[in-house]
Amino acid sequence: MPPLICASGSAIATVDLRVTSPSEKHQNQPLPLRTMNLVEEGDVIRYKPVLRPHEQRKGDVTLVLIPANKKAARENLKVFEPRDAALATQWTVPWRTALVAFIYGPSGLSVKKVERFLDSDDELVGELADYADKTEKTEALIAALTTPGNSSAAVDAALQGFSSKFGATPQLSKDAPLNQQASVMFQTLNPSVAAIDPLSSQSSQGVGQTAGLATLAAEMFFGSPVGLAAGGTAVLLDLGQLAFPRSEFRSAFSQTMPDDALGLCGKTGASAAHTRLAYIWATRVPNAAEPRLTIGKENSLPASVKSPLPLAATDAPAPKAPALASPDATKSPQPLTAAADDWKYLGRARNWTLQPASGKPIPVKVQVLANTKSIELDLGKDVKPGTYTLAANWDWDPLQIGGKFDVRPLADFASAKLKSASQDSLVTNAGKVVLTLQGADFEFVTKVQIKKLNDEFASASAVPFVLPKGLRDGVQDHLDIQVDTSGMDTGSYKLMLSQVDGKEHDIPAKVLPAFPAITNLPVTVNQGVSTVQVNLKGTGLQYLKNVKLSKGTAALGPASSDGTSRAATFQFPAGLTVGAGVSLSAAVADRSTSLTIDDAVTVVAPRPAITGVTISELPEQSVHLDKGELPGGLILSAMLHVANLPSQSGVRLECADGDSPAVTLHPGQQAGTARLEQLTADQLFLTFDTGAWSNGCGVQVTVTSAVGDSAPRPIARVVDLPSVDQFNLVPDADSGEINATLIGRNLETIEKTGWSPDQGTAVAALPQPLGDGRRQKLEVRLTQPPSPDAALYVWLRGDSKPRVTTVHATAY
Repeated sequence: MPPLICASGSAIATVDLRVTSPSEKHQNQPLPLRTMNLVEEGDVIRYKPVLRPHEQRKGDVTLVLIPANKKAARENLKVFEPRDAALATQWTVPWRTALVAFIYGPSGLSVKKVERFLDSDDELVGELADYADKTEKTEALIAALTTPGNSSAAVDAALQGFSSKFGATPQLSKDAPLNQQASVMFQTLNPSVAAIDPLSSQSSQGVGQTAGLATLAAEMFFGSPVGLAAGGTAVLLDLGQLAFPRSEFRSAFSQTMPDDALGLCGKTGASAAHTRLAYIWATRVPNAAEPRLTIGKENSLPASVKSPLPLAATDAPAPKAPALASPDATKSPQPLTAAADDWKYLGRARNWTLQPASGKPIPVKVQVLANTKSIELDLGKDVKPGTYTLAANWDWDPLQIGGKFDVRPLADFASAKLKSASQDSLVTNAGKVVLTLQGADFEFVTKVQIKKLNDEFASASAVPFVLPKGLRDGVQDHLDIQVDTSGMDTGSYKLMLSQVDGKEHDIPAKVLPAFPAITNLPVTVNQGVSTVQVNLKGTGLQYLKNVKLSKGTAALGPASSDGTSRAATFQFPAGLTVGAGVSLSAAVADRSTSLTIDDAVTVVAPRPAITGVTISELPEQSVHLDKGELPGGLILSAMLHVANLPSQSGVRLECADGDSPAVTLHPGQQAGTARLEQLTADQLFLTFDTGAWSNGCGVQVTVTSAVGDSAPRPIARVVDLPSVDQFNLVPDADSGEINATLIGRNLETIEKTGWSPDQGTAVAALPQPLGDGRRQKLEVRLTQPPSPDAALYVWLRGDSKPRVTTVHATAY
């Protein structure tokens, strides 16, 4: 037997008190007195000292019994003769008993003094009963505080029971730490404690929180000036008298010892003169029928973890009281405690076992949590996953708890992940989003947090969650959580799930950017076009990949740095019909949902194509025109041959270099001297003035239409040609050259003149206007013509090559 270490006071004695039944069935099954529910006439209470090596037990011991029915017993109490404390002994119970007080006098006992103290009046007997209740609650709290591995739920239940028995019901917050709850309770019970903090975190006082709480509970029970030791620091407390007034009798409480022995603790010290100390330990016998309980709704427990199991009262009929051994009518059986008090005495049930579907019962440790109407099962490694029933003993009788419960393994969450749609919904600044986790059994989850990865300053944030059925209520294959993405950065995160065992499990998640959008679709494609280059516009285009077309193929180029534009190449098969729609889909990085756009491409009729241009015959010019040139200042006509000519088409005339304004006409329309008419389904007749464009303009024509414009078709280059009406030659006798005079129009365009293509003389003077200014005269110097019929060559400004004219040397 290990040494008895008391939470407060000193070790008085370790004893073994058990009850045996006269029944042959139970004679060899003595039960601990402190857990008895029914002590009947004829039962035997056995005492045995429990001694350590070299320990001696001095003094006397005795029992005091209080009957369950004073009228039937015809006495208020029974005090047995003292027996030698060093020897084992026993007492036979004379009637059904409501309370047993064990009295130990280290220096001996006076029965007369005990009887005189206890039998003085009914009020003192009632105080003894209250003392027994307080003893029980104090012992329960001390046991809860000093038992290694006890759960916070077990300590909380003991705190509630202790505070209610000592006349206070403080409001304890279940969310507050255990030490704060205990501090509130003790300060409510005795305000003088408020100035002392037995739970101080200072190095001199913070050695053992639970030890300090147990000591404080014990001192409140004793109720006399004591020293509270915590980490070697003594604090003097005067807690007032809560049990008995000072006398030769001193209160004692027991601390649990191995094999159900009682370790009695009490206050030692000198007693008053001519008195002997006697220690009283008392326990109630509730005379309670076995509880009628069944397992509640939350009947799924995790393997290898201490877990609460809710129990509920049933409507089964109450068991009958056993018959007394004596035939005396005045000692007829009395009703047992009503079912309403089932929870009050459930802690007295013994030998709890789990019965699997097959196999032997498995012993299990049970802690009654009366404040939550549940019991705490310590499911060790021997309890494998499966379905179980729960049983115990109510004294010697079996106690069967109704219903079944399941033991399931805790999930490791190795396969747990966000549903694809939920991951897609986890978007930055989207507000509060509801997400679903799947891939595991979530029934034991008690806390969810989220934390950003790769950020040393990040902290975990709590995440609200909802189980489909509730905690410990059977297999639940998904878990709904709500994440507020407001202000969350994009990137990698982890969801931290805690189960009833307190261990965290990480599940990866990503906060995504907003979903990409393409804003410049649909695009229009003419029938017969095989390849189209498209510059996509929108947002988040850098996240697109693997673009597909429902008809054809697509390839993406690099996106702009801000993701607002991205080049793409669309290729289409032959045979697309007009009106056909082509849809687009693109995979999006880190998402299961693709970007889909119906009718991203619309196929329309083929573009018009200019297959030929015929220009009306030109009037004879005095200066040669090259092929593809038209003289400026003429009104000409042209016939356009157009394939795929849609209705409501038009024609646009413009310079290829865009230097001059364009002229746009529709059939039947005239603008100045320009006019357009449609002659047939594929012919357009055009009249136009070449004087509308500047010299050197490369005129091109385009057919415009609702389905797209044709490719531009070059018509000709406009050249402002000079016109020579007269040509006079006057020889210069001094120089041998010839002075030539040209009269005509646009003579300012002539830069050089000569009789051969490889020799030209620069024109030194500018032309002079004649008459109304439309005609001009230009004086130039020429060499002698090589022959009488030699033709004159002119070089126009801006030209590198000479042009032959119709002017000859003999013409004038």
